[in-house]
Amino acid sequence: MWSASTMAAQPVEYWGCKFNEGKDMGDLMGWTEKWNEVADDLSDQSYSAWVMTPMFTESMSQYDFIWGGAWGSYQQMGTGMGEFFGGDEGSALFAEFQEITTCNSHTLWTSVTIRQGE
Repeated sequence: MWSASTMAAQPVEYWGCKFNEGKDMGDLMGWTEKWNEVADDLSDQSYSAWVMTPMFTESMSQYDFIWGGAWGSYQQMGTGMGEFFGGDEGSALFAEFQEITTCNSHTLWTSVTIRQGE
């Protein structure tokens, strides 16, 4: 029998973002191809990421998209963030991200799986 008490807490981040003038989802998806190449070379491979666009919300104009990302553990989060943002390639790539979009919200949440899908 599955039990939520056996699942460890996982860190999940959310970035709420608006495209900069003249930029759109095509620019972001092009950037994610480069991001995936850099991420593939990091020592920690636990990070999963999603780009989410609003279907309905009380404020449809607040964000153009949300970047959601999750690590397997807080230790892996520290390793991954340090390696990505502390390295020349990752920090340069993040600067490119900031040319595409402005993210006014960056939050970190603790997530505990309460039901695992099949």
